[in-house]
Amino acid sequence: MTWLRSSVRSACLLVTFVGCALPLLAWPAGDGERHVSGSAASLAETMQLKKLLDTAPLGPVATYQRLGLHTGSAVQDFYTQRQYQPVWTQAAGWNSSATAALSFLSTAAEYGLNRETYGWSQLRALPDSLTLRSADAERAHQLASFELRLTDALLRYTQHLHQGRLRPGTLAPTDQDSLATRRAVGRLLQALGSQDLAASLLHEQPQSRMYVQLQRTWSRMLRASPADSLRLMSGEQTEFRRVAINLERLRWEAAADSEYVLVNIPAYRLQVIKRGQVLQTHRVIVGKPVTPTPLIDSRIIVFVTAPEWRVPYSIAVNEMLPELQRDPSYLADNNYRLYNYKNQPVNPWRVRWSKVTPETFSYSIRQMSGRHNALGGVVFYFPNDHTVFLHDTPARSAFTQTERALSHGCVRVEKPWQLASYLLRRDGNEAALKPALTGPDRSLRRRFDLRTGLPIHIRYYTCEAENGKLVLYKDIYQQDACLREAFFTKDSTPDQTAMK
Repeated sequence: MTWLRSSVRSACLLVTFVGCALPLLAWPAGDGERHVSGSAASLAETMQLKKLLDTAPLGPVATYQRLGLHTGSAVQDFYTQRQYQPVWTQAAGWNSSATAALSFLSTAAEYGLNRETYGWSQLRALPDSLTLRSADAERAHQLASFELRLTDALLRYTQHLHQGRLRPGTLAPTDQDSLATRRAVGRLLQALGSQDLAASLLHEQPQSRMYVQLQRTWSRMLRASPADSLRLMSGEQTEFRRVAINLERLRWEAAADSEYVLVNIPAYRLQVIKRGQVLQTHRVIVGKPVTPTPLIDSRIIVFVTAPEWRVPYSIAVNEMLPELQRDPSYLADNNYRLYNYKNQPVNPWRVRWSKVTPETFSYSIRQMSGRHNALGGVVFYFPNDHTVFLHDTPARSAFTQTERALSHGCVRVEKPWQLASYLLRRDGNEAALKPALTGPDRSLRRRFDLRTGLPIHIRYYTCEAENGKLVLYKDIYQQDACLREAFFTKDSTPDQTAMK
């Protein structure tokens, strides 16, 4: 009876083992090189993956650090959804899916990224490293480790393509365990089911007009010839570095509006863009380096013709107070009026200006409308925290200058009436502008509230593509240096053989 009970127990254990293994063996591998008949190796690697990702002994942080994973929790999520089935590896090393993935990573320079950030050289060395492993257990461990690292690399790469390597404002690295990284898991799982892995993942790139044109032009330049590629990638002040940081800036942007105004500060240019097409282009004057024009996202909601200019306090005390202390007639000569804190008119000749300091200055100054008004004939307003707006200017000759960082921060627009006409045409009210342009009403102040405001984005891009050619702009506010330093950390030094 003892012998019979022992035999029954052994049979039950065997049935239990087979029953547990069958679901794993039946899971579709997604690659033609792996077949159910050869699933013993797949089962071993599945068990190895589950073992490596077991965080119970060391905890999640230490476990992922030991495996060299930057997106550990996302990798864990990815393999949990796949029941720890391998995706990229087979007995001999990488399978065809992995070959496609490594090829995708190898072109990172075309997107302003560096393939070595994602361990490309180490990943492609898997077949060679396997020749040094003789024991089956060592090979299984090596395969599983490389499997995890390739998934980790693709998740990071996809996230960087989608939202950038750095956080705007702080320039700290993006959070590798953020919600965005976890969303990358879903994108990668979806891409595995597509016919073209790279094309599927590249859909995550920004779709703005400026990003698409810059990225495509840069890619074409790198692919032109090996000599051109080496020239573009080598040196400290390479085109690659300039393109990379501006693609990074473009990745920080929210999804593009279908219609919007874009001001690019270094280009001294305003464009009206609708569905990817430029409808209007205007030269602009932007803030001086000491009074820079800020980056803004807002919406043009109103414009005013024959405007009155209320002089900002900083200009009043820093520029006008010294003039008033020398000659109070400065105000009348320039069509300005002085008001006290009760908004009552004040005669500037009755103020003892020699006793007034910036700290005790309690007045406001306004410039009446007219041909000498600093705002010109029209001003466009959009909500922002910087008291910045678009406006005309009487000094139109300044638009002929190459470098036009001349203002106190506001943006002066060449041909502003074209912009005003466009805004009213969108509202179906273009005819309302005619009295403000001709006849006796031209000098009268009129306010035009827009039923459908137009989004406006003020940006700082020192590189873009025009007509298939790369265009570089002067870094007038010296903003590239800090971004370049943060972006090109040790793990992202440009690989000069990136296109070989």
